[in-house]
Amino acid sequence: MSKFENIKAGTIALIQQQENGRILQIALTEQQSNMLQFFLAKLSEESKLVQMPEEYDLVLKSQVCKKCALL
Repeated sequence: MSKFENIKAGTIALIQQQENGRILQIALTEQQSNMLQFFLAKLSEESKLVQMPEEYDLVLKSQVCKKCALL
């Protein structure tokens, strides 16, 4: 069984948006993450990937709840 761990800064991860608007992070093993990094590197050789603007940044629920408690 795989163990969930926080990813390292700079690591590319997968997300999925559901019909109700909820956004889920898809867990990957370290090997799967490495394969994804390789695939994306090859994919972006021809057409560079674009980083979304800040307004599309995702935040953790725990961070939002801490900010609300400070208000």
